[in-house]
Amino acid sequence: MNIPVDEVVPGDGDLGVLLLHGLTGTSAEMAPVAEALAGRYPLYLARIAGHETSVAELARTSWSDWYASAVAGADALLNVTPRIAVVGLSMGAMLTIRLAVERRAQVAGAALLSPAIALGRPWLRRLGGGFRTLAALDAHVPALQRWLAPLVMTKGGSDISDSEVRSRHPGYRQVPLRALLNLMHLQRFAWTAAPALTQPALVVHAANDHTCPLDGARTLFTRLGSTDKRMVVLDHCFHVVTVDCERERVLAELDGFLAGLTSGDSSTKPRIVG
Repeated sequence: MNIPVDEVVPGDGDLGVLLLHGLTGTSAEMAPVAEALAGRYPLYLARIAGHETSVAELARTSWSDWYASAVAGADALLNVTPRIAVVGLSMGAMLTIRLAVERRAQVAGAALLSPAIALGRPWLRRLGGGFRTLAALDAHVPALQRWLAPLVMTKGGSDISDSEVRSRHPGYRQVPLRALLNLMHLQRFAWTAAPALTQPALVVHAANDHTCPLDGARTLFTRLGSTDKRMVVLDHCFHVVTVDCERERVLAELDGFLAGLTSGDSSTKPRIVG
Protein backbone atom coordinates (compact mmCIF):
# COMPACT_ATOMS: atom_id res chain seq x y z
CA MET A 1 0.00 0.00 0.00
CA ASN A 2 1.37 3.39 -1.00
CA ILE A 3 0.36 6.05 1.56
CA PRO A 4 0.57 9.61 0.19
CA VAL A 5 2.74 12.12 2.03
CA ASP A 6 1.71 15.55 3.33
CA GLU A 7 -2.00 15.06 2.83
CA VAL A 8 -4.91 13.71 4.82
CA VAL A 9 -5.68 10.07 4.15
CA PRO A 10 -9.36 9.44 5.01
CA GLY A 11 -10.26 6.88 7.64
CA ASP A 12 -12.99 5.93 10.08
CA GLY A 13 -13.50 7.41 13.52
CA ASP A 14 -13.05 10.79 15.12
CA LEU A 15 -9.38 10.41 16.08
CA GLY A 16 -6.78 11.47 13.53
CA VAL A 17 -3.20 10.19 13.65
CA LEU A 18 -0.23 12.39 12.74
CA LEU A 19 3.03 10.56 11.92
CA LEU A 20 6.40 12.35 12.25
CA HIS A 21 9.75 10.87 11.15
CA GLY A 22 13.24 11.48 12.50
CA LEU A 23 16.18 13.75 11.72
CA THR A 24 17.88 12.96 8.35
CA GLY A 25 15.22 10.27 7.84
CA THR A 26 12.22 10.12 5.53
CA SER A 27 8.51 9.51 5.68
CA ALA A 28 9.33 5.88 4.74
CA GLU A 29 10.29 5.36 8.40
CA MET A 30 6.67 5.90 9.37
CA ALA A 31 5.09 4.25 6.33
CA PRO A 32 4.68 0.83 8.03
CA VAL A 33 2.69 2.53 10.78
CA ALA A 34 0.57 4.38 8.23
CA GLU A 35 -0.10 1.18 6.30
CA ALA A 36 -1.13 -0.67 9.47
CA LEU A 37 -3.54 2.09 10.50
CA ALA A 38 -4.92 2.97 7.05
CA GLY A 39 -8.70 2.98 6.85
CA ARG A 40 -9.18 2.82 10.60
CA TYR A 41 -8.09 6.40 11.36
CA PRO A 42 -7.71 9.59 9.36
CA LEU A 43 -3.94 9.82 8.80
CA TYR A 44 -1.33 12.41 7.93
CA LEU A 45 2.13 11.10 7.04
CA ALA A 46 4.37 14.15 7.27
CA ARG A 47 7.55 15.02 5.43
CA ILE A 48 9.50 17.26 7.78
CA ALA A 49 10.97 20.40 6.18
CA GLY A 50 14.46 19.89 4.74
CA HIS A 51 14.07 16.14 4.33
CA GLU A 52 13.74 13.96 1.22
CA THR A 53 15.45 16.75 -0.75
CA SER A 54 19.14 17.43 -0.02
CA VAL A 55 21.50 17.77 2.90
CA ALA A 56 22.09 21.38 1.85
CA GLU A 57 18.38 22.14 2.17
CA LEU A 58 18.24 20.51 5.57
CA ALA A 59 21.14 22.76 6.64
CA ARG A 60 19.07 25.80 5.70
CA THR A 61 16.17 24.78 7.95
CA SER A 62 15.72 25.13 11.71
CA TRP A 63 13.63 23.54 14.43
CA SER A 64 10.87 26.08 13.75
CA ASP A 65 10.60 24.88 10.14
CA TRP A 66 10.40 21.27 11.36
CA TYR A 67 7.76 22.20 13.89
CA ALA A 68 5.81 24.08 11.22
CA SER A 69 5.64 20.80 9.26
CA ALA A 70 4.13 19.09 12.31
CA VAL A 71 1.66 21.93 12.89
CA ALA A 72 0.60 21.84 9.23
CA GLY A 73 -0.17 18.14 9.55
CA ALA A 74 -2.06 18.65 12.79
CA ASP A 75 -4.14 21.47 11.30
CA ALA A 76 -4.95 19.42 8.21
CA LEU A 77 -6.21 16.54 10.36
CA LEU A 78 -8.16 18.85 12.63
CA ASN A 79 -10.11 20.04 9.61
CA VAL A 80 -11.67 16.56 9.42
CA THR A 81 -11.52 15.27 13.00
CA PRO A 82 -11.93 16.93 16.43
CA ARG A 83 -8.79 15.47 18.02
CA ILE A 84 -5.57 13.77 17.09
CA ALA A 85 -2.89 11.44 18.38
CA VAL A 86 0.70 12.20 17.43
CA VAL A 87 3.25 9.44 16.79
CA GLY A 88 6.83 10.67 16.50
CA LEU A 89 10.09 8.82 15.88
CA SER A 90 13.38 10.15 17.28
CA MET A 91 13.44 13.88 16.50
CA GLY A 92 9.78 13.47 15.56
CA ALA A 93 9.16 12.51 19.19
CA MET A 94 10.62 15.87 20.27
CA LEU A 95 8.18 17.60 17.93
CA THR A 96 5.41 15.42 19.35
CA ILE A 97 6.08 16.65 22.89
CA ARG A 98 5.99 20.28 21.80
CA LEU A 99 2.77 19.77 19.86
CA ALA A 100 1.11 17.88 22.72
CA VAL A 101 1.97 20.63 25.19
CA GLU A 102 1.06 23.56 22.95
CA ARG A 103 -2.11 21.93 21.54
CA ARG A 104 -3.25 20.22 24.73
CA ALA A 105 -6.97 20.47 23.95
CA GLN A 106 -6.58 18.90 20.50
CA VAL A 107 -3.87 16.27 21.07
CA ALA A 108 -5.48 13.29 22.78
CA GLY A 109 -2.31 11.23 23.15
CA ALA A 110 1.40 11.12 22.34
CA ALA A 111 3.46 8.12 21.23
CA LEU A 112 7.20 8.68 21.51
CA LEU A 113 9.24 6.13 19.56
CA SER A 114 13.00 6.14 20.24
CA PRO A 115 12.74 9.69 21.59
CA ALA A 116 15.89 11.69 20.83
CA ILE A 117 16.05 13.35 24.24
CA ALA A 118 19.77 12.51 24.44
CA LEU A 119 22.36 11.45 21.88
CA GLY A 120 24.76 8.58 22.33
CA ARG A 121 27.91 10.05 20.79
CA PRO A 122 30.46 10.77 23.57
CA TRP A 123 32.02 13.72 21.74
CA LEU A 124 28.63 15.44 21.59
CA ARG A 125 28.26 15.08 25.34
CA ARG A 126 31.78 16.45 25.91
CA LEU A 127 31.07 19.47 23.72
CA GLY A 128 27.53 19.90 25.03
CA GLY A 129 28.06 23.29 26.69
CA GLY A 130 29.69 24.85 23.65
CA PHE A 131 27.11 23.34 21.33
CA ARG A 132 24.27 24.66 23.46
CA THR A 133 25.76 28.16 23.22
CA LEU A 134 26.08 27.79 19.45
CA ALA A 135 22.49 26.56 19.25
CA ALA A 136 21.23 29.60 21.15
CA LEU A 137 23.18 31.95 18.86
CA ASP A 138 22.09 30.10 15.72
CA ALA A 139 18.47 30.94 16.48
CA HIS A 140 19.14 34.69 16.36
CA VAL A 141 22.23 35.40 14.24
CA PRO A 142 21.68 34.97 10.47
CA ALA A 143 25.39 35.42 9.73
CA LEU A 144 26.19 32.48 12.00
CA GLN A 145 23.51 30.41 10.29
CA ARG A 146 25.14 31.06 6.92
CA TRP A 147 28.58 30.19 8.30
CA LEU A 148 27.38 26.96 9.88
CA ALA A 149 25.22 25.78 6.96
CA PRO A 150 28.06 24.19 4.88
CA LEU A 151 29.41 22.23 7.88
CA VAL A 152 28.30 18.60 7.71
CA MET A 153 29.36 15.35 9.35
CA THR A 154 29.31 11.94 7.76
CA LYS A 155 27.20 9.40 9.59
CA GLY A 156 27.29 5.65 9.35
CA GLY A 157 24.44 3.54 8.07
CA SER A 158 21.03 3.71 9.67
CA ASP A 159 20.86 2.37 13.23
CA ILE A 160 18.87 -0.75 12.29
CA SER A 161 19.56 -4.32 13.43
CA ASP A 162 17.97 -6.03 10.42
CA SER A 163 20.77 -5.98 7.83
CA GLU A 164 18.45 -6.32 4.84
CA VAL A 165 16.28 -3.42 5.97
CA ARG A 166 19.37 -1.36 6.81
CA SER A 167 20.83 -1.89 3.32
CA ARG A 168 17.83 -0.33 1.60
CA HIS A 169 16.76 2.21 4.22
CA PRO A 170 16.55 5.72 2.68
CA GLY A 171 17.82 8.89 4.29
CA TYR A 172 20.78 11.25 4.31
CA ARG A 173 24.27 9.88 4.94
CA GLN A 174 25.43 13.23 6.25
CA VAL A 175 24.04 15.41 9.01
CA PRO A 176 24.51 19.21 9.02
CA LEU A 177 25.94 20.72 12.18
CA ARG A 178 23.04 23.18 12.18
CA ALA A 179 20.60 20.28 12.29
CA LEU A 180 22.27 18.90 15.41
CA LEU A 181 22.20 22.33 17.04
CA ASN A 182 18.51 22.70 16.30
CA LEU A 183 17.83 19.21 17.61
CA MET A 184 19.47 20.33 20.85
CA HIS A 185 16.97 23.19 21.03
CA LEU A 186 14.11 20.72 20.69
CA GLN A 187 15.69 18.50 23.34
CA ARG A 188 15.87 21.35 25.83
CA PHE A 189 12.24 22.27 25.23
CA ALA A 190 11.11 18.66 25.53
CA TRP A 191 13.03 18.16 28.77
CA THR A 192 11.56 21.29 30.31
CA ALA A 193 8.04 20.72 28.98
CA ALA A 194 7.76 16.99 29.71
CA PRO A 195 5.94 17.49 33.06
CA ALA A 196 3.31 19.53 31.20
CA LEU A 197 2.49 16.60 28.90
CA THR A 198 -0.48 15.18 30.78
CA GLN A 199 -2.25 13.28 27.99
CA PRO A 200 -1.91 9.49 27.74
CA ALA A 201 1.58 8.64 26.52
CA LEU A 202 3.41 5.65 25.08
CA VAL A 203 7.21 5.46 24.98
CA VAL A 204 8.93 2.72 22.95
CA HIS A 205 12.71 2.40 23.01
CA ALA A 206 15.27 -0.27 22.20
CA ALA A 207 17.75 -1.46 24.79
CA ASN A 208 20.39 -1.61 22.03
CA ASP A 209 19.71 1.83 20.53
CA HIS A 210 23.12 3.23 19.49
CA THR A 211 21.77 6.67 18.54
CA CYS A 212 19.81 7.65 21.64
CA PRO A 213 20.62 5.82 24.90
CA LEU A 214 17.87 3.95 26.71
CA ASP A 215 18.65 5.79 29.94
CA GLY A 216 17.56 9.06 28.35
CA ALA A 217 14.21 7.58 27.34
CA ARG A 218 13.70 6.16 30.83
CA THR A 219 14.37 9.53 32.42
CA LEU A 220 12.07 11.27 29.94
CA PHE A 221 9.33 8.73 30.71
CA THR A 222 9.68 9.49 34.42
CA ARG A 223 9.42 13.24 33.76
CA LEU A 224 6.25 13.02 31.67
CA GLY A 225 3.35 14.53 33.57
CA SER A 226 0.86 11.92 32.39
CA THR A 227 -0.52 9.49 34.94
CA ASP A 228 -1.55 7.22 32.07
CA LYS A 229 1.76 6.27 30.50
CA ARG A 230 3.45 3.08 29.37
CA MET A 231 7.04 2.41 28.38
CA VAL A 232 8.03 -0.58 26.28
CA VAL A 233 11.66 -1.69 26.07
CA LEU A 234 12.58 -3.72 22.98
CA ASP A 235 15.30 -6.36 23.27
CA HIS A 236 16.57 -6.93 19.75
CA CYS A 237 16.15 -3.95 17.44
CA PHE A 238 18.11 -0.69 17.29
CA HIS A 239 17.00 2.94 16.83
CA VAL A 240 14.58 2.93 13.86
CA VAL A 241 12.04 0.72 15.61
CA THR A 242 9.29 1.25 13.04
CA VAL A 243 11.11 -0.75 10.37
CA ASP A 244 13.47 -2.96 12.37
CA CYS A 245 13.12 -6.60 13.44
CA GLU A 246 10.58 -5.88 16.21
CA ARG A 247 8.34 -3.66 14.10
CA GLU A 248 5.34 -5.96 14.59
CA ARG A 249 5.63 -5.47 18.35
CA VAL A 250 5.80 -1.72 17.82
CA LEU A 251 2.70 -1.79 15.62
CA ALA A 252 0.83 -3.88 18.20
CA GLU A 253 1.72 -1.44 20.97
CA LEU A 254 0.58 1.50 18.87
CA ASP A 255 -2.61 -0.32 17.97
CA GLY A 256 -3.44 -0.88 21.63
CA PHE A 257 -2.52 2.68 22.56
CA LEU A 258 -4.74 4.24 19.90
CA ALA A 259 -7.60 1.86 20.69
CA GLY A 260 -7.42 3.00 24.30
CA LEU A 261 -7.67 6.63 23.23
CA THR A 262 -10.77 5.98 21.16
CA SER A 263 -12.52 3.82 23.76
CA GLY A 264 -11.44 5.73 26.86
CA ASP A 265 -10.29 2.40 28.30
CA SER A 266 -6.70 3.10 29.28
CA SER A 267 -4.52 2.24 32.22
CA THR A 268 -4.07 4.88 34.91
CA LYS A 269 -0.89 3.33 36.34
CA PRO A 270 2.52 4.17 34.84
CA ARG A 271 4.25 1.01 33.64
CA ILE A 272 7.54 -0.05 32.11
CA VAL A 273 7.45 -3.38 30.31
CA GLY A 274 10.07 -5.42 28.50
